[in-house]
Amino acid sequence: MRFKKFGVLLCMLAIACLFAVPAPAQEKAAETAFQAPPQNRLYLASLSIVRVNPLGLETQNRLMFARRLAESTSPLFRDTFFAGGLSTKLNPAYLKIGPLIDFQPIGIFNLRLGYEYLRYFGTMGYLQSAPDADVNFSDDARKDTEDDAYSTGGHHFFAEPTLQMKVGKIAVRSKFAFEYWDLDLEEDDEYFYDATLDTLVPDKKMLWSNDSDLLYMSGQLTLGVRYSAVFPGNDLQHMRVGPLLAWSFHTRDYSSFNKPTLLMILGWYFKHPDRVGAVPYVLVGFSFSSDLMGAKAD
Repeated sequence: MRFKKFGVLLCMLAIACLFAVPAPAQEKAAETAFQAPPQNRLYLASLSIVRVNPLGLETQNRLMFARRLAESTSPLFRDTFFAGGLSTKLNPAYLKIGPLIDFQPIGIFNLRLGYEYLRYFGTMGYLQSAPDADVNFSDDARKDTEDDAYSTGGHHFFAEPTLQMKVGKIAVRSKFAFEYWDLDLEEDDEYFYDATLDTLVPDKKMLWSNDSDLLYMSGQLTLGVRYSAVFPGNDLQHMRVGPLLAWSFHTRDYSSFNKPTLLMILGWYFKHPDRVGAVPYVLVGFSFSSDLMGAKAD
């Protein structure tokens, strides 16, 4: 319970930081150079990652059309938009595909709503399910039962509200995710293991998670710390914290090849059924986006 209270306290601290910026600092930030987004954007956003603890390899891609909502130089309203499009996630174990809405009515708040149809291929030991949350789902246990994995499909609904603020070179961000899964599990199983969440996920029930970042951003370099937590509605919640590093090869916005970026996230688990004191969570990735309509020259 003390770990859960610590996680909630950290989330509240990140949210409080969003509104603790003094007015003079906000005014100074507004005076800095700003490149206004196009009125209409058609863009592709891509992220490919390799992950350890749990092991993973995935590419995530979004094709989106965005409409700018306001003509303003105010930090709160200069980057507001409504976007809709298609999201796909592919790895050796499954495919997720579905519509996505991305809505930012004010600079400090973003809301992402989506639906994904899932198809597990029955490879790499996925998908494995269980009748309850008392089973051992450690890496070794799942490897021993790898032959029990089966192909199936289902539905995934999610809402991701994010609070964010950047003043000068300091940024804070706290993203929450509320997810509902409905998979065609075998027999009377009510739980399945999901590698992204790294826990037994309850079928046909809601779970939530949080990623909170404190960042230092200076041109091409971003340094920070990330706190991550998953709360599946049982005793299997887990939390980790660790450094974040990103390097952008260039910082041009709204071009045909926007901000190609290498990133690394490390995390040490201080609450987890199996990973506390083990090799840390490691994620290495590459991201970029491409404006496909009216892109500015590189």
